[in-house]
Amino acid sequence: MSAAALHLTAFPSREEASEAAAHLAADTLGAEISRTGGASLMVSGGSSPARMFEVLSSETLDWDKVTVGLVDDRWVAPDHPESNERLVRTRLLKNAAERAAFLPMKTGHASPSEAVADRNAAYSPHCASISFLLLGMGTDGHTASWFPRAANLADILFPDGAECVAAVDAPMAAIPQRMTLTGLAVIHANRALLLVFGAEKRCILENMAEADPMNCPVRFAIDGLGDRLSIFWAP
Repeated sequence: MSAAALHLTAFPSREEASEAAAHLAADTLGAEISRTGGASLMVSGGSSPARMFEVLSSETLDWDKVTVGLVDDRWVAPDHPESNERLVRTRLLKNAAERAAFLPMKTGHASPSEAVADRNAAYSPHCASISFLLLGMGTDGHTASWFPRAANLADILFPDGAECVAAVDAPMAAIPQRMTLTGLAVIHANRALLLVFGAEKRCILENMAEADPMNCPVRFAIDGLGDRLSIFWAP
């Protein structure tokens, strides 16, 4: 796939890409608030969005009308170093953005599968058409907690009902137990951004024309979102 076909914008630096990503999110959320009176922001974790979150946290918005949730999270305590909730609370939900509502994925249940009904009830009102969705991508082609060849990947991408949240057991991941948005929730987002850094990830993107979504799950999101997805990349 060419950069144009992927709607890929290359930036000279990660700082510039992060600032542009924050401004795009803020503009999208602001327009949605003006149109409907509220907005939803679903974000991924990892190292790539940290600077974007810092910039976004100071954007002028009616943050009390924004609900922030997670694209996925590991089933660890909220103060665990690998918790996406921890990242969002420390990097995004501060400054002006501290007024936003937040939906965690981790609950007091013993496992993600026991918490699915609870989290679907919490997330469903905000996931029929997510205002702004931030995705990342691993070097194995995964996005969210959609891992290549995971046993229940098809069920996560194509839920039987209208479920927006699914439990994940991914033995290939360092922390196997996770919660994630389903394919249904992701591809119905109003606006989405895939933020990726590094030459290896750009190579993956540009060589996925023949990729099977079951082996490269980010392809499912790219195809499903179409023109509603932008990709920001920097070295």
